[in-house]
Amino acid sequence: MFDMTMLLLLLLLSSYDYNIRSVHTMEVSTTLDLYPDTTVSMVLFSGVTNGSEVRKKIMDGTIEAAVINAQMICDPFQVLVAVNKAVHLDKLDKKKTKTVFGEILFNLSPGNNILAAYQKFGVQDAERQDVLVVLLNDLQGQQLQQVSNIIQGTRIPLESLRDIRDEQQIIKLFKISEAERRVGRLEDVVVCRMATKDAG
Repeated sequence: MFDMTMLLLLLLLSSYDYNIRSVHTMEVSTTLDLYPDTTVSMVLFSGVTNGSEVRKKIMDGTIEAAVINAQMICDPFQVLVAVNKAVHLDKLDKKKTKTVFGEILFNLSPGNNILAAYQKFGVQDAERQDVLVVLLNDLQGQQLQQVSNIIQGTRIPLESLRDIRDEQQIIKLFKISEAERRVGRLEDVVVCRMATKDAG
């Protein structure tokens, strides 16, 4: 698993500047490097007030998307790494969770506890929160329209992630040292933690 994870990471790094740097729009879509027939769309919602309802809709299958706690995301690239791995494991039928969207949440976590990953990276019970919605193969925009009709919040540009992210929570969860912060960007350290969690 470690070798495949690192391959995914290296392939993503090679095309990162071309695929995801344009984050000034309300919706960003790209294809996966290992699976070019798979399209990933990301949309950021601010001030969401119905987190509990959204979670119920995810659990009953009404929402077919990963709805992520945006405070725990450093950069869209972090999400792409998680999506690539989730899709790969789904095609191999080796997921650790029930759905590919649950697998995305699990892959975002530095640990191997599925429930803890859902609690930290999934939609929260807070009165107001910011969420990142990740959709797969929504070529006609129907899934996004359905999700937008359910989520009570405002769509904002993906670049706003940098203002939303909670760096202290991220540093604590990923156990990032001061020395690591000095030699690399926060998102680089986080992605490395994600990519190597299966190596132990």
